[in-house]
Amino acid sequence: MHILRGLEKYLQSMVAKPTASRAMVLSGLLGFLGATIMFAGDLLLYAHWREMPVVNEAILSLLPGRKVVLLATSGELQISGVLGPIAAVFYLFGAWHLYIKLAFYSPFWAALTAISFAFSIIIAGAYHALWGMYGLIVQFANTQESAALALLEAAANYMTFVADTVTVPLSLACSIVLVRTLLAKTDYPRWMALLNPLLLLFVGGPILTSVAVNMAVPYGALTVGTYFNVVMMIFFLASVYSPKRKT
Repeated sequence: MHILRGLEKYLQSMVAKPTASRAMVLSGLLGFLGATIMFAGDLLLYAHWREMPVVNEAILSLLPGRKVVLLATSGELQISGVLGPIAAVFYLFGAWHLYIKLAFYSPFWAALTAISFAFSIIIAGAYHALWGMYGLIVQFANTQESAALALLEAAANYMTFVADTVTVPLSLACSIVLVRTLLAKTDYPRWMALLNPLLLLFVGGPILTSVAVNMAVPYGALTVGTYFNVVMMIFFLASVYSPKRKT
């Protein structure tokens, strides 16, 4: 209770500031909720500690760090897929949050950032939804002959295409936030640049992936598969609690 009272007082002090409005707080927390929901969907895909079956070499090459998806039940895959679009709805409030954080200095850059982020998250929600069906294909291909593996290859290529489609607008949005943060043209303190998703995802991500491949099941998959949403959870939480207060 003491913690809750302290949090309530802190939020009250924030919303009293012109650059830390209720809209900023609410939209940031809803963006955080979106990341949390999609993170829960990730856990349904990868949080499995049962004994692994024999894994086909083709699947090992396609999913070196995520082969534990073979252990997910059909129900877990279906629920995980549904959580993707649901999470995207809340994630979209994060686009509004970014607009609020940038709009004081430039409505144009704020709007471009928000629109780019919104597009990326809508596609990301679809990508997560596809993982349900993709997981079923992976499981089927692991026990069948070459025809099923050909289907798996086509599905894998489509998943890569969708993931790449997310990357373009997300990179644009995060780049704008990063540059304008460093230029002190947002409501963020400059140290928030260290938590910018562009750096954490596109610089730290490949490093983490190279390490996760050699981790024991399911820890490699949990590390790589949840990383996007963990980064977004950290970013939105820090964004809400670290406004640049004006005097």
